[in-house]
Amino acid sequence: MYWTDWGSFPKIEKAEMTGQRRSAIVTTGLRWPNGLTLDKDKNRLYWVDAYLDKLEYLDLNQTKRVTLISYSSYLSHPFGLTILGDKLYWTDWNWNAVHEADKETGGDITRFVTGIGRPMDIHGYNLSEYSITQG
Repeated sequence: MYWTDWGSFPKIEKAEMTGQRRSAIVTTGLRWPNGLTLDKDKNRLYWVDAYLDKLEYLDLNQTKRVTLISYSSYLSHPFGLTILGDKLYWTDWNWNAVHEADKETGGDITRFVTGIGRPMDIHGYNLSEYSITQG
């Protein structure tokens, strides 16, 4: 499992599902890390920082940190974050909106949904991946 901590020393941590083997994996360049989402295909952990207005990821194979979007007008107070297919989606409290961007480049940013207030979280689901049984 992964989580963020704003606190006096902001960080992103991980642990086994038992709570054992806890460790900090990102400890610098953070203020208000939010909205973690895991890309299982690429083995990347993405997050947004609501204070620094950044969207970043950590390549969990190489422990390489990459900033995809920084100080964009579309990323003015990001909070929730999710991944679906090749896109990242995040909520933004200043825009009262959901934005999307390419998960590889951070490009092709679109304001996807507007007028939604300040949602704390967002989840993406591909319904075609779920089978519906009748019975």
